[in-house]
Amino acid sequence: MAKKRHKLLNINQELSQIRRQIDRLNLPQLSFLAVNLIGSKAEFWQTGGGSLPFSVRFNGREGCGKKIVSYLRTRARKKNLKFVAAQIFGGENNPDLSSTLWLKGDIIPYVSKNSTEKGRKFFRRAAADLEARFDEAGVPKVRLGPNNEVEVGSTADLSAYQKITPANRFLKLKELAEKFGSSRLTFINATPRGGGVAIMRRSLTPLLKSLGIKARWFVLINRPEAFAITKTKFHNILQNVAGPKIRLTASDRKLYLSWMDENAQKLKEVFKNSDVVVIDDPQPAGLIPHLLKINPHVKIIYRSHIQIESILTDRPGTPQKATWDFLYQFIRLADCFVSHPVKSFIPSSVPLEKTVLMPAVIDPLNGLNKNLAPEDEDYYLKVFNKLLLENNQEPLDLARPYLIQIARFDPSKGIPDVIESFQRVCERLTERHQGVPQLIICGNDSVDDTDGVPELVLTWDLLRRPRYRHLLPNVRVAKLPHLDQLLNVLLRKAKICLQLSHKEGLEYKVTEALAKGVPVVAYKTGGIPLQITDKVSGFLAETGNTEAVAGYLYDLLTNETLYQKMSNNAAKFVNPEITLTENAINYLYLATELLAKGKIEGRGLAVSRLVGP
Repeated sequence: MAKKRHKLLNINQELSQIRRQIDRLNLPQLSFLAVNLIGSKAEFWQTGGGSLPFSVRFNGREGCGKKIVSYLRTRARKKNLKFVAAQIFGGENNPDLSSTLWLKGDIIPYVSKNSTEKGRKFFRRAAADLEARFDEAGVPKVRLGPNNEVEVGSTADLSAYQKITPANRFLKLKELAEKFGSSRLTFINATPRGGGVAIMRRSLTPLLKSLGIKARWFVLINRPEAFAITKTKFHNILQNVAGPKIRLTASDRKLYLSWMDENAQKLKEVFKNSDVVVIDDPQPAGLIPHLLKINPHVKIIYRSHIQIESILTDRPGTPQKATWDFLYQFIRLADCFVSHPVKSFIPSSVPLEKTVLMPAVIDPLNGLNKNLAPEDEDYYLKVFNKLLLENNQEPLDLARPYLIQIARFDPSKGIPDVIESFQRVCERLTERHQGVPQLIICGNDSVDDTDGVPELVLTWDLLRRPRYRHLLPNVRVAKLPHLDQLLNVLLRKAKICLQLSHKEGLEYKVTEALAKGVPVVAYKTGGIPLQITDKVSGFLAETGNTEAVAGYLYDLLTNETLYQKMSNNAAKFVNPEITLTENAINYLYLATELLAKGKIEGRGLAVSRLVGP
């Protein structure tokens, strides 16, 4: 009994110490705003930090956003608040206000066109209602409308994208939007959050809507048992990262087809009211026959997001061929097959004439990539350190450099290679009496990713082995909330980004790192060599060669001239086609061609080549 009391006492003391460390972070209190614009005056109601209304005056439309952001930043500092989001009323005459709040104030805008004056009680309730749309970490909750339509608002407006897009490309975007006219474009994928597809759809859908396009985004019914099949027996098998005994069984096929029947019933009206439908990845592929039965005139684009081992899908008797043959009975019915720009990802059964190449893209203005003010960067670093403390890890030492790999905890992401490479470079640095860096291994989860928790556990198990145990004081491992700005800051502040995936389509984190001037050390696998200019913007090593990775890390950590040259080159060598506006151009081109001609004459070419200047 005494031993048990002593153990409980120690636990309580540890918890008290963690609480004291979190308190010392002095994290701002989250606050949500209702903003009422009346003439040249803005009135604010907030949650937390005092609920009384306050106001600011500005001179005309041009000064509205900047004046409001400046005022809110001053108030936030004085009250130790973090303004997360604002519900704006009466903003019709200030269309750029939402972009300014987002890009300059790091405040998510929600715009209401109703400018009718309301009472104080109304605005206080509006602020409280807005707060209810977020979780305790300040992350927007996923909101699904009827038929599992993802509700997604716009942060940056069309004019903000125009400013960062070459004039001729923005003109092309407008021309294609006008050509598409009143037709209806529908996107269907597995999940509303987690992974590159959801990130791209979350930006692309509102951009298309701002162009007047009738664009909508829907996701599948959440069935864990179905996602267990699509993850382990679709994705992992096609990428050749599944265990040797993993096979797609008859019962798996039956369960998947039943799930597709259920989804087709839910999406019946959506199918009827679509002219072009984009099916993302294998998970919803089984919807295609249902879609054509309900709407025979619809045009279908199938997008393959993953690295498919096409050599194995073409080889009789392999689990890859069995899985691909099952899926291709649906995929072959699509009018267009979109692949990453790596032709070895395309099985030979896919007709070349209807195949096009198109890369994954980043949105320069979303939370993952936009520039952040120093006080916002400081806030998100505190959020990260709080997360570490809550998970019984030491805070990140911001005075020391760190390496980072941001990726899902997935068997294809090469996390054991990251740890081994870190061990090797630390060994070299220690031998030469040089300080060692820190390492962050982190990522989000996704509801269709059943590997996440097991891989996280395996990561910790590996770090506790005798070979790596001494690394633990310098390693931070975290499953992060879906707070985009947090990933933005962690990547932006990193010394070097690692991406040691064994299988990869195109990894948008590589492009994001390069755009921030962070050199990347990665494996020469999948589409990654298309993103990095070897020995110019980063280093490419053969898959599995952790000794080479450690050598590149050592050179970047110890040769400041080399580091600065590579850092400066990183942003210069980012492919201009890997941006959201180019992605919108590509999709609108494919959609208008399908509607006008009934087919795509792709011939395995990049969509950008088909679109032309």
